[in-house]
Amino acid sequence: MAFQTFVTLAALGLAGTLAPQEAPGTTFTQAPPFIDAQGMAPGPVAGDYRTTPEGCTYRRTQAPGYPERWILIVNPQQLGLPRPPSGCPGMM
Repeated sequence: MAFQTFVTLAALGLAGTLAPQEAPGTTFTQAPPFIDAQGMAPGPVAGDYRTTPEGCTYRRTQAPGYPERWILIVNPQQLGLPRPPSGCPGMM
């Protein structure tokens, strides 16, 4: 009984150490990053920014097949615009 258990455990141990063989000539490559495949998005154009009377600045975005949305610019100082007040909605 002990010998049979030993043989079974030995067979299981050997089966776990055998690596699967790859087919000869198989090359695995990684796909290019999405931005490299699609290119860079165009820069801002006139009408891409909107500042509300409260001082909240938004940028226009639109995904294909979806309506346009206006997303809050968190740090508009980099664009030369004033700091937004607190309480601006994140999206219009």
